[in-house]
Amino acid sequence: MMASPSTTHLSPPFSPPDKASPAAHGGETPSSVEAATKSGANTTSTTKVPTETLRSLPTISRVPGHHHVFLVEDDVATFVKMDLDVSRLNRIHRYLWMAGRPLNARPLQRQKMMGLDVVLTEQADLHLLKFSNKLLLKPLPEYILAHDFWATYLCGSRELHACACGLLLSYVWLVCSPLDLKMAHQLDLLPGSVSWPAWKTLVADFARHVDLNALDQVNRRYHFGELRLGRVNSIYRVRFFFSHFVRGYLYGYNRYVVFFQRNFAWILVVFVYFSLVLSAMQVAPPWIP
Repeated sequence: MMASPSTTHLSPPFSPPDKASPAAHGGETPSSVEAATKSGANTTSTTKVPTETLRSLPTISRVPGHHHVFLVEDDVATFVKMDLDVSRLNRIHRYLWMAGRPLNARPLQRQKMMGLDVVLTEQADLHLLKFSNKLLLKPLPEYILAHDFWATYLCGSRELHACACGLLLSYVWLVCSPLDLKMAHQLDLLPGSVSWPAWKTLVADFARHVDLNALDQVNRRYHFGELRLGRVNSIYRVRFFFSHFVRGYLYGYNRYVVFFQRNFAWILVVFVYFSLVLSAMQVAPPWIP
């Protein structure tokens, strides 16, 4: 679960449409509707959120670990908390240096040049994880580009604000040139209405609000760029041995043959370890006092 809302005043990491080019925040200025905001205490506040932004949200969402589903439009606040959640990676933050370097993610054209194919995911905690020749990327939600949405749903919690800033920062890394933007549109990573001049304006505005080098305002997961999924799996298997040894961080095997082929070394090490432990625990012969 996310941290409880902070009492510290937070603001969106870019200027409102009347102070910056409207196109920088998703194209033409959209119409607005009155949207009710739900908080943990069931308090309701009313503010204007662009209609197009609300329409871009999914239909339903699932509560992690349960079969319960709910309409996103009925509880946008809960959906956003789950949509941006990277707490699983935060749990192993001290070990992430083994899975990647604390550097910016490479631009999209560089990723392609290195032979990586983009695989889309809706999970923020899988964003920028790579395996084999695949790179998992979460498309940038339209609501991240809407100033009013930030004021309504993202600025009430320091943790949530940092997660949203981090996701936007990752796209500042990924989209550095017109070629990167073209690739982002082809891969459906950014809204099609975002033009290159608009993106440049947004990035410059974002850099005035968030230190792109100190990274003080972003979630610590985004202190790293790409992470190797295989190593993250290994970290989870060791760090949370009893609960995640088989599944690791992301369980992607639908055949036991493939699982044993790829994890034979791990299984052998565990087998030898327990064999030695059990041998050492054997009872001494009765003639030995």
